[in-house]
Amino acid sequence: MARLRGEERRKQILQCAVKVFARSNYRGTRMADIAREVGVSEAAIYKYFPKKEAIFLEILEHMSQRIVTFWQEELEKKPKALEVLRAMGRTYYERMIRHPEELKVQFQAISEIDTTAIARRLRRDHETYVAFFSKVLKQGIREGAIRADLDVKTVAWIFNGLGILMNLSRLLKFDVEFNRPMSHRIIEYMIDWVKK
Repeated sequence: MARLRGEERRKQILQCAVKVFARSNYRGTRMADIAREVGVSEAAIYKYFPKKEAIFLEILEHMSQRIVTFWQEELEKKPKALEVLRAMGRTYYERMIRHPEELKVQFQAISEIDTTAIARRLRRDHETYVAFFSKVLKQGIREGAIRADLDVKTVAWIFNGLGILMNLSRLLKFDVEFNRPMSHRIIEYMIDWVKK
C-alpha cells in the first residue's frame, strides 16, 4: 500500500471510520475494525487519534461544518431569504441522499448522548443550525418577505426539526412516502407559513 502524507492518511482514516461506524455502531466499533478498513495497523490509527471517541467527534464536527458551509454558499448565492431557505432545505435533502453512511452515523450519535463529549458536540451542532436559520429568518423580516410577528427562535427550531424528520424518514426507508417531491412540498409549506 502506498504511503500517504499525514493529512491524507488522517482523512482516509476518517472516511473509513464512517463506513465502519455505519455498518455497526459507535459502541460496537473497535479501533482494530477501523484499522482493518483503512488497511493499516491499529498502531497507525493511534498515531493520528488517541481513541475512538476522538475519531467519532471529528467525523461529527466535519459533517456539521459541511452542512453549514453548504448553507453559507446558498446564502451568498441567493439574494433573498425565502430563496435561501428553499435552497437550504433542498441542499440538505440532496446531501442526505448522497451520504447515507454519514446519515446513519449522525443518528447513532444521538444514542451516545451519555458520553459527555458527544452530547456537547451534538448540542453545539444544533445550536449552530438554529442560529443559521435565525439569521436567514431575520434577514427575511428585514427584507419584508417574512412575517415580522414570528418568534424567530421558535421557527428556527421547527426548521431544524424538519432536518431531523428528513433524516429519520430516510433511515426508516420511507423512500416512496418521503421522496424528493414530498421534501420539496414540505419545504414550500414551511415557506408559505413564514412568508408575509
